[in-house]
Amino acid sequence: MKKLVLSLITLFALTTLVAQEGQDSLAAKKDTSYTIKWGDKTIIVIDHGDGDIDIATDDTIKIESKPSQRYNHYAGIDLGVNGLLNSKNSVNLGEDEKFMDQHYWGSWSVSLNFIDSYIPIAKEKFGITIGMGFEFNKFSLSRDFTVANFQDSTIGIPDSNGFEKNLFKMEMINLPIMFETNIGKDAAHSFHLAVGGMVSYTLGSKTKQVFELDGEEIKTKVREDFNTNPFRFSLMGRIGYGNFTLFATYSLTPLFEEDRGPELYPFTVGVSLVHF
Repeated sequence: MKKLVLSLITLFALTTLVAQEGQDSLAAKKDTSYTIKWGDKTIIVIDHGDGDIDIATDDTIKIESKPSQRYNHYAGIDLGVNGLLNSKNSVNLGEDEKFMDQHYWGSWSVSLNFIDSYIPIAKEKFGITIGMGFEFNKFSLSRDFTVANFQDSTIGIPDSNGFEKNLFKMEMINLPIMFETNIGKDAAHSFHLAVGGMVSYTLGSKTKQVFELDGEEIKTKVREDFNTNPFRFSLMGRIGYGNFTLFATYSLTPLFEEDRGPELYPFTVGVSLVHF
């Protein structure tokens, strides 16, 4: 009976430790110990970052909790700024491309990355990360053009309405695969770097315009494919320390299908806000 009660107390101590691990592993720099006495037995649960405790008492049961060795760096919510490069790798778009000029403030990317699987090659230090997520892109167009399809091509039609908002939006599903390395004593104090590629599938695209006509606010929305490439292949990089991550993506595939729109390549730079 005494052994059964002792086992239950040990299990309870471990459960309490796991519940607190998410907070303690980030903030604790010193050992934290939990002590429970039962008869002539002493149970010590030790949660430590890089130290150890030497206990020589025969009647002592020592249970050590090791800190997490790595965090998930893809699963979570990413917020980024969108941009477009032309075939000369310039953000200064040419005459046939200028209808896609944009305000960077207002051109956002929000990604909900709900799957992150790590395949270790050298334990937590080096491995492969694969994932899946949804991405919502918005380009805030700075010129008074309406994006439209004309004779199987996507063009910009000059418009004199004077838009309050002139948006081009896309929704995508992303499937990244990256080589990841973690360097440090534990996840909270580790430098991490991941580089690789990403395949994206375009779920839909649309335009939204807001303008004033005869004192009345007018909103128009048009949902079409606008000759956007259904598949996109991108380079991706993620870098950070602990739970902080910066990321960047650059598409190797043009935004529009070949000969059906200007040759523009999307890119995004941003930060991970939340990790799952």
